[in-house]
Parts: sequence; C-alpha cells; structure tokens
Amino acid sequence: MIVTKQALVQSLSEDLILELTSRLVAIPTPNPPGQEKACADFIADTLQGWGVEVERVFEPDRERPQVVAWQRGSGAGPTVIINAHMDTVGEGRRDDWRFPPFQVTRQGSRLYGRGACDMKGSLAINMAIMKTLQEAKTAFPGTLMFQAVMGEEMDEPGTRTLLQQGYTGDYAIVLEPTDLRIGPASRGVCWYKITLTGPAVHCGLAAPDAPDVMAHFATIATALAEYHQRIARQTHPLSPNPSCRITDVQAGEAHNSTVGRCEFIIDRRMLPGETPEQIAAELQEILVRHSHPEIETHLAFIEWNEPVETSLDSPLIDALKHNIKTIGGRTPEIWGPPYGSDVRNFIYDAGIPSVNFGAGDYRVCHQPNEFVEVDDLMTCARIVLGTVIDLLQPNSALG
Repeated sequence: MIVTKQALVQSLSEDLILELTSRLVAIPTPNPPGQEKACADFIADTLQGWGVEVERVFEPDRERPQVVAWQRGSGAGPTVIINAHMDTVGEGRRDDWRFPPFQVTRQGSRLYGRGACDMKGSLAINMAIMKTLQEAKTAFPGTLMFQAVMGEEMDEPGTRTLLQQGYTGDYAIVLEPTDLRIGPASRGVCWYKITLTGPAVHCGLAAPDAPDVMAHFATIATALAEYHQRIARQTHPLSPNPSCRITDVQAGEAHNSTVGRCEFIIDRRMLPGETPEQIAAELQEILVRHSHPEIETHLAFIEWNEPVETSLDSPLIDALKHNIKTIGGRTPEIWGPPYGSDVRNFIYDAGIPSVNFGAGDYRVCHQPNEFVEVDDLMTCARIVLGTVIDLLQPNSALG
C-alpha cells in the first residue's frame, strides 16, 4: 500500500499524543534517585500492544531498563534514531506548584506537569510516530529506531551504553525542548577542583601579615572572574559563549581559627574545539601568576562533557529545515542550546550527526509549573515525522 508523506503526517493523532503525555507525566521518574522502570514498562508494553518491535535493555542498570523500538526498513537506506529520556528532575517544593506535578492539567493551550516539556511530551511524540508508521505498513528503504533512555538528567550513561552496545544509526534527533529551533551543537563543560593549603592558627595569635588562605582565595576568585569576562567575549556560530564560575566552596574548621584548607569547584563551559587540557593550562597559568610562597595550590581535573557540533551541511539539517518550512510553516532557525544533552553521545561517542529539536521553552524546564503548548507538541510531531520519512527514503518520490 502506497501512503503519501502528507497523509502520514496528517494522520498523527492529537488525542493520542495528549493521552500519552498525560499517562507518562502520571508515572513519576525523578532523578535522583532514578525511577524509570515503570515508565519503561509502560512504553514497551504500549508499543508491543500496537505490534511494534520492542526490546528492553537492562544496562547500565538492571533496575532502570531502557527501551529500544524499531520500524525496520529494507536495508537500502539509513537508520534514523529518535531519542528522548524518561527521567525528570524532582518536583521540588509542592507549594510552588499551581497544579499537581504528576498529573497533566490543561489550562487553555498549555499542558502543565513535571516532565510535560522535559521530556514526557517528546516520548509521547516518538511513541505516536512509531504507531503511525506501524499502522501505515509502508515499506521504507531505511530503518527508524526509537530510544527511550535513562539517566540523562544526572549525566548517567543511558544513551552512551546503547551506542556502545550497537544500537546505532546514521542520524539522530534528540527531542529536547528547543522551541522548534534546530540545535546542531552542544556547549561542553569541564569541572576542576582547586585546593589551597596553608598554616592555620588561632585568630588571636595570627600576625597581621600572616599567610591567609581565604585572602588568597579572594585573590584567585577575582582573577577567575576576570578570566570569565575575557573568555565570555569568544563567540561560536552554533553555541553560547564560554564561561568560568566558582560553584562550590568548602573551607574552615573553627570560627576562631584562620583557614588552613580551602577547596572550591570550577565550572568551565566549553566551545566546540576547546579541550580539558587547554583549559587546565589556562587555569594553571592563573594559579601560578597569583601564587603565594606559603600557600600550596593544587589543581585537579574532575570530569567533563564534550563540546560537539554537527555540520550545517548535513542531510539531517537540510531535511529538518525543509520540514520546518513546509510542514511547520515557519522560517527555520539555527540555535545554540545553553544546556547539555545526549546529543554529545551521538556525535562524540558514535560519530552520528545529531541535533536537538523539540517542542517547548527550555526555560520552564526544572521549574515549578512546567508546561508545554499543545500546538507546539503537534507541530513538532509532524515536523519530526516528515523529517524521518525524508531521511528514510533519500531521493524517493514519496511526498
């Protein structure tokens, strides 16, 4: 049976997407601690009930399974991945919510609830796309893979584990909220701990010119603030500016003694092309320039997330632009998301061209009264399905 692309896109059911969003929001998946199992079971069981090929993946945590589903093609085309994470942040203070956080409440054009935007609505879109293609029984050259993953909010290796185990493809769309803009890059981040160690004495016995760890900390903090201002002037066409901020300070043992040890954490946001080694050298240069002969300084690398970008001439971006214009009725916009996402795993770990693209305003994520616009959900669903169809059958006349 031959079904046109337009017919498939128009057959996406708004009622189904809203129902799925409501059902998914009603399954709490706060991370920490990570409670995705009930959500994974709902997704897998629902897809199987529709006749979709489904697999539960029990790595990296057997108690928090992931779900992979397929619409298999003939093998003559690429594999396209649509990806969304099942975990959310916690609800925070209940008194800050106008509506129950784990229940979708519709007010006008908005759906309120924890995860409605980030990203239970995106899971619903992906499930509806799988159902639509399953029912159409249209054979494509390429294969569509849907990944419902664990642990994204706490930077856990959900998507990375799937890729390492062979659940890979040629293109990937991560349906993080971008307000229907194309996010082909992800700013990276690396974290360092700086430790200052010096003499600690009773404040009543300290000489006026005695070494003071906290005074030295203030000197370094000022230098790091100047460094932040300097690097923030750097620009990148696909990413927000870099930054450097002190995010945690631990110091002191008694209220009447000078500080003998101060530890603080540096959060350094990175542009594509920057490396932890380069940044470590920059930080070390600051510490050496402001060294104190009686205070020991130590810089230690903690962890990093890779800065990545997908080339703007990728067929993935071309297809998204085309469908944003023809289906979404809007001018395509390239945007630099300020947040990290599993896009970095596709690009850095697997070399798969990938973008963030989804419904919703990222600024309402992780906040009380999180919401997504119904029209944005539906527009996103149609654009993503149209893009998937175009990529699954390159150079096809179906349209």
